[in-house]
Amino acid sequence: MSTIRRPLLAFVLLTFLISWTAWGVLTVLGTEPGINLGGVLWLLGGLGPPIAAVVVTRMTDGSQSTRQLLSRLFRWRVGWRWYGVAVLLPGVVVISAIIIDVQVREVTTPIPGPEFGLLLVALIVYSSVLAGGLEEIGWRGFALPRLQTSFDALTASVAIGVVWAVWHAPLFVIPGVWHTDLPVLPFFVQGIALAVVFTWLYNSTRGSLLLVVLLHGSVNAWLSTVWLLREDIDPVTLWVMALLVCLIAFGVVAVYGTEHLSHNERQMV
Repeated sequence: MSTIRRPLLAFVLLTFLISWTAWGVLTVLGTEPGINLGGVLWLLGGLGPPIAAVVVTRMTDGSQSTRQLLSRLFRWRVGWRWYGVAVLLPGVVVISAIIIDVQVREVTTPIPGPEFGLLLVALIVYSSVLAGGLEEIGWRGFALPRLQTSFDALTASVAIGVVWAVWHAPLFVIPGVWHTDLPVLPFFVQGIALAVVFTWLYNSTRGSLLLVVLLHGSVNAWLSTVWLLREDIDPVTLWVMALLVCLIAFGVVAVYGTEHLSHNERQMV
């Protein structure tokens, strides 16, 4: 019998408790994350969503449901085109924004060498495992199917996007974290639009956590390349990226409709 009457609320509260406590201590310490206590606290904060998802699932539905949740990390037979979407779509956004910067704003951007491909692969793997990807166990693995049981896919996506954006708030004041270089508003807008894209991918792959983890890692990796090429990212560039992601999200809604955001039915619990 379930010991939690409102699992979604419990998940959100526990996620914020874990993450904001860890990041709050990190902020007070004033230590930049690295191979030190700061790095451990930064990592622990990022693991708030998956930890909360596992704990609440275990308490609500038992160990078998917990195993079923985690098993979706290995749902890899989804069609190769979806792997292309997960890895390349963020690249299309970033490259398009850079081209617009170069052509319209005349922002100087070095052309990467052949080693860029290997670096990008390494960044995607790193970001998928240690820098954001595993959040998806919570956001898409736990929260999205439950929201989609009561709401259409678009409403569920926007709700997760808002919570996800607010959840990141402490990172904007932690020394040494790349969020401190970002303007808050375009990050918030992009987060909500990205949530629609994540739902599209999740429902289209019939609930593959592997693919949304890969997409999350790819988003962070491609965004990191802007720093590697320019050593910074200005607000206009981030606004361009946010608007491009919004266009993609609007396209998804126009093609698939708000009910499922996919040709498949939305994933529910």
